[in-house]
Amino acid sequence: MKLIRDPIHGYIEISDKMNKIISDPYFQRLRYIKQTAMAYMVYPSMLHSRFEHSLGVMHLAREFARYVISNSGLKDEEGLIQMIALTGLLHDIGHVAFSHTFENFLLLANQVYGLKVKEEGKKTHVNYGTYLIENVLGSIIDKEFTEFYPDPVKFITDVLKESPRNYEEKLALSLISNYVDADRSDYLLRDSYYAGVSYGRFDIERLKRFLVFIDGKLAIYSKATPIVEQFLLSRMYMFENVYFHSVTGVYNAILSHAMVEMLEKNIISLPTEPKDFLQLLDIEIYSNLDKVKEEFKNAIMFRQGYKRIKYDITGKCLVKFNEIKDEIYEDMKESQGLFLYHEFNDVPYEEKEEAVYIFDGERVEKLTSVSPIIRSLSEIKKAVIAYSSKAERVAEKYENVIQECKTLGP
Repeated sequence: MKLIRDPIHGYIEISDKMNKIISDPYFQRLRYIKQTAMAYMVYPSMLHSRFEHSLGVMHLAREFARYVISNSGLKDEEGLIQMIALTGLLHDIGHVAFSHTFENFLLLANQVYGLKVKEEGKKTHVNYGTYLIENVLGSIIDKEFTEFYPDPVKFITDVLKESPRNYEEKLALSLISNYVDADRSDYLLRDSYYAGVSYGRFDIERLKRFLVFIDGKLAIYSKATPIVEQFLLSRMYMFENVYFHSVTGVYNAILSHAMVEMLEKNIISLPTEPKDFLQLLDIEIYSNLDKVKEEFKNAIMFRQGYKRIKYDITGKCLVKFNEIKDEIYEDMKESQGLFLYHEFNDVPYEEKEEAVYIFDGERVEKLTSVSPIIRSLSEIKKAVIAYSSKAERVAEKYENVIQECKTLGP
C-alpha cells in the first residue's frame, strides 16, 4: 500500500492493485488535463488536474461505501467496496484537453461552424472513458480485480453508462453519480480550495456517516438534512460564482473557437484509437496556438485582446437572445470567433427520475418534501458577450439589443 498526501482529504491510501491502474500512462495523462479549464484566468490557483480529483473520488467512494454498507446492514463485502472505489478512480478517465471545454468545443463545431463532428454533450468523456476501460485498461482490471467481482470491466462500464444490472452496480452508481455523491463532493471541496473561496465547503465527515441504502435508493438520515441542504447550496454558489464567472466563460469560449480552428486546419483531430488519448492533452493545445489567430493566442496566453460587454444576459433578455440565436451563430461564424456569445446553464437540483432521499427511520421521502430551502432552488442560466476590436461593430449591434432588453425588466 502507498500513501498520497492530499490537501483535501489528508492521506489517501492506494492499494497495490489500484496502483497498477494509477501507474498506467492512460491514467497518468490526467495530470496534464486541467480540472476547471480556463478558470485560472480568474482564480489563479485553479491549476489542479483531473488526476488528483480522480484520486479524491476514489477515496470518497470507498469511504461512502464503507459507511453505507455498515448503516444499511448489507453484507460487509470488501470486494464490493474495492469495485466502487475503482469505479470512482476511473470515472473521469475519458477526459481530454481542458475537460468539459473540449465538449463545448465539439458543440460549437457542430452548431456554429457546421463541421458535423460527433458530439454527445457531457456524455462525450463518459463514452471516451468506457472505450479506454474496455480497450486499454481492461487487461489490468481483469488481472487485478476479478477476485473481487466476476466481470470487473462490465461492472465499471455499466455504472459509468448509468445502466446498472443489479443492486451492487446500483449502489455504486448512487455513490458516484447522484445529486449528492463522491464526484461532486470532491470537486466542490477541491475546486473551492484552489479557488480560495468558501462557497464549496460543507461537512463531508458528517455527510458520509449518515448515508444509507434502502429500498434500492441511496438516502440520508433525516438528522443530516441540513448537511444535504448545505451541500446543494454549496454547489449552487460554486456555479454562480466560480464555474459560471463571466470572465471564465469568455476564456473558455475563446479556447473553444481556437480548437475549432485547429480542427479545421487538421492541427488536432478527434480521438479514434487509444494512442490519440495520450496526445490530446492541454499542452497539445497550448503548443499549437502559434498556428491559429493571433487574437486567440494573445487572449489565452497573455489575457489580452478581448473585451466583454459588462452585462450578463439573463431573464427576459436571455429569452430575446434565444429568439435571434441563428443570427448570433452566423455572426460568430463570419467573425471566426472574434465575436463571442457564450451561454451557461445548470440546474442545482431537480427531482425527475432521480432524487435525494431522506430516511427518518420509517419512511423514505424525497428531499423537496421536507426542505423548503431546496424547493426554492431554481435554474442558473445566463449568457455573456465578448469581442476583439476587429469585431467591435458586430458587438455594438448586440449591445443595442441589450439596451432594449433593459426596458423589459428581469
